[in-house]
Amino acid sequence: MGYEGARQLAMVPEVKKIVITARSKDKAETAISKLVKETGKEESFFEYFILDLADVSSIKAAIAAFPAFDRILLNAGGFGTGKMHASGNGMTDSMVINTMGHAMFVDGLIAAGKIPAGARVVYVGSEVSRALWSFVPMLPNYCGVFGEKDIDWAITKDYNGCGSCCPIRRQLGDYKNAKIIGHMHFAHLAKEHPEMHVMSVSPGGVGGSFVDTGHFPVKQLMTVAPCMFRCICVTHACGPTAATVIGGKRYVDVLTGESQWKPGSMPMSPKCCCCFWGACGDMVDNRPLVPYFRDEALCEKTTTKVREWNSKWENQAPTQVTMNPK
Repeated sequence: MGYEGARQLAMVPEVKKIVITARSKDKAETAISKLVKETGKEESFFEYFILDLADVSSIKAAIAAFPAFDRILLNAGGFGTGKMHASGNGMTDSMVINTMGHAMFVDGLIAAGKIPAGARVVYVGSEVSRALWSFVPMLPNYCGVFGEKDIDWAITKDYNGCGSCCPIRRQLGDYKNAKIIGHMHFAHLAKEHPEMHVMSVSPGGVGGSFVDTGHFPVKQLMTVAPCMFRCICVTHACGPTAATVIGGKRYVDVLTGESQWKPGSMPMSPKCCCCFWGACGDMVDNRPLVPYFRDEALCEKTTTKVREWNSKWENQAPTQVTMNPK
């Protein structure tokens, strides 16, 4: 998704330069070489910085190196391992790579004066952060209930609710919790910093390499029968390539032109009749539709907890632990 988003953004006239991040020099240079060939842009149109959101030292180095910018898309993440983070920081692996690293990075950029007034900060969330009935029973469903008592649990415990004995349900439970916390934290960040335009977006169901680390049966079904996910409205298209293009267009829509979304918005797939069924279709702001997303006091408490846990992680000075290479 990150590559596809960069490819599509490069073709928008108002975009003058794109900076990508990667966990290694080889990954970054390979991506830029391919982007140059596909877009016809000069190599100087692209730039990169090394950033591993699972490693505090890498986050701090990237904050120091990063230039000021007009738009940032916080896209890095993944399913995670369904286990606690290997650094021993007390948080789940999925929470670190999908939310806590992003939160630490953005707070650091703000403190360093790298995000000017009028800039857009877009966190990449997911439809799994609220109900997604078409993916039950693999995905836990909280039926709109998530409260203050659940914040620490979501950050520090591998999913241990109904069906947690099933690896894919535990993995998706961790991922769901990470995205809930991320959506709410960045919603409050929008309130803290009205001079910026902070919001969340979901690319929708895209499949492809994203599910390579998924436990059985998600990876296997996406490999041999991807159209099945389209039939139940989880993905945008039968093939992951076409679905990724549609997801990338969502990124372009929220990053360029006059914004049609208010700060704190969460554009994602709409309801189908009376419920959230799938992860495709024209975007609508989901924030007013989900009780815990629209609860401003809960979002503020979430941000407080995010910063408390990130402070503990930062002070712990962990040894370097990289994100899953997938």
